Amino acid sequence: MNYYHVDVFSSKSLSGNGLTVLFHHGDLDTQFMQKIAQEFKQFETIFLKQTGETHFRARIFTVDEELDFAGHPILGATATIHEKLYPEKSSITVAFQLNNKTLQAQSVKMDHYYQATMNQGVPRFLGTVEGEQKNSFLQALNLTADHLHPSLPMEVVSTGLPYLIVPLVSGLEQVKIRVQDLEAQLSSVNAKFVYIFDVNKMEGRTWDNLGSVEDVATGSAAGPTGAYLYKKRFFSATEEVVINQGGFVGRPSKLKVVADSTGEIKVTGDVKIIARGELLIQTS
Repeated sequence: MNYYHVDVFSSKSLSGNGLTVLFHHGDLDTQFMQKIAQEFKQFETIFLKQTGETHFRARIFTVDEELDFAGHPILGATATIHEKLYPEKSSITVAFQLNNKTLQAQSVKMDHYYQATMNQGVPRFLGTVEGEQKNSFLQALNLTADHLHPSLPMEVVSTGLPYLIVPLVSGLEQVKIRVQDLEAQLSSVNAKFVYIFDVNKMEGRTWDNLGSVEDVATGSAAGPTGAYLYKKRFFSATEEVVINQGGFVGRPSKLKVVADSTGEIKVTGDVKIIARGELLIQTS
């Protein structure tokens, strides 16, 4: 089973968000894939099974669980498919069948790296968070009301994974998860994760729900954040939204978001392929 190590949301090696991409034939046991993801210890690992000329079944794992959707694995996988299967082409379009949705992504060959774009579809706005719930989240994130943007609400937005968007004007550097039950709090407002975003700096941060590991660059959060900013008219429908992330962990990354004429959200990131290898153990 061949695998690639790639850095997503950066055109340079050893920057952006790392990813392992594995190509396999036949069916793999879920527990086996989870163990492989734990072995590689990336933020996410994606398993690809080719089902047509440009169609792939994709499954995405963190070290803890399988995800129905994540952004940077799709972008990284698209560029890796370009490198491995279509190196002579300047651009490709591929389709991914995920657990609960199908999406398309494109890759363009650049000078020593790739630029990949995925269509995350029409965003869903799942409600704002007010009152005591808002105060509870602020305490959980080591923030106060003074850090919040005065006219923007906390809001749950999804383009595949629902994120609670927390808009700030200050305090991004002091954010940390101070509670053990953040996942339950998020579930109560129909969110899976939280994305804390400084509107002035255009910079975001997110963690696993225990606060153990900060993510470097989160494509599944970039789409909802861009959709949120378009909805609040911070950007016109024709403008590109550029989100910064990863600076607090020494892996600066840029995530680019655009909305097309139908309202669908597209996320773009550079991808640098840095290694490839072969998995020698039995695939079961």
